[in-house]
Amino acid sequence: MREISRRLDEIEREVHHRFVSSSTGEDLLSTGFHVGLPELQTRKTNAAQGAYSLSYVLRGEGEFRDDKGKRFAFAPGSVVQRYPNRRYSIHRFESFEHLEFFMILPLSLYASFLETGIAQSEPSVFKVGVDAVFLKRLLSYVHDFKTYTRNETRHLLLDTIPLILEFYRRERLMQRTQAEDDLIERACYLLGDKLDQNLNLELIAESLGLSYESFRKKFRKAKNTSPAQFRTQKRLESAMSLLIEDAIPIKRIAYELGYANPSSFTKRFQTATGQSPATFRDAHRKRMERNL
Repeated sequence: MREISRRLDEIEREVHHRFVSSSTGEDLLSTGFHVGLPELQTRKTNAAQGAYSLSYVLRGEGEFRDDKGKRFAFAPGSVVQRYPNRRYSIHRFESFEHLEFFMILPLSLYASFLETGIAQSEPSVFKVGVDAVFLKRLLSYVHDFKTYTRNETRHLLLDTIPLILEFYRRERLMQRTQAEDDLIERACYLLGDKLDQNLNLELIAESLGLSYESFRKKFRKAKNTSPAQFRTQKRLESAMSLLIEDAIPIKRIAYELGYANPSSFTKRFQTATGQSPATFRDAHRKRMERNL
């Protein structure tokens, strides 16, 4: 993060334009960095433009509203898209320092992206994150854009197309990561629920739309433990909480957590903690008395 912050501090405002020949004439291609307000404007309401543009937020926060009235929050790592001839409103919060990389694409290039399904007309804002490698690529792109001559327009487009594709690729990766995070969060809830019952882990996997083997691998990768071990840990944590409640008999705790008998619970608890439930409870009581 320190390296990213240093690089962002070094970025200055620069805006570059080129015209690209197309079947309809000359199309504008622009890129660069916008820095601070009021250059970026605090607010725009019911605005529109004739080209497609993409702004990659590196610093600052705000809110974007599309032509259907849908609102999107944006922050560092967000990409804000403005579509040709579609109304939008934007509010950048003045309490933040602002820095954005931007691109304006030739209409012919954007149309080809739409036609092939590479680009979508929704959503207006998506996330790609911020990392030093990608930031370095953007800086190199802007530098090369500035130095290319008119005769090197082809090379410029060959650099522009993969960069746009990289934004879209990163969006897909972020969506996939978010979907997996949501799945693991749901799994954690199910594994930590109804601790008094025997849980069929294969049915849990099925309810999440996965085979058990796939579920086990994804869960271990995310949590560094197996689903079965996670559930055992949740039982242990619940046991500790109940033991702290001094009035609850150990025998009742064992049955509430689904153990066949108190001796089975005592054995599992002692293996995990090095103490019997009674010893754990007594040690906690003595600590509390010392702190009174």
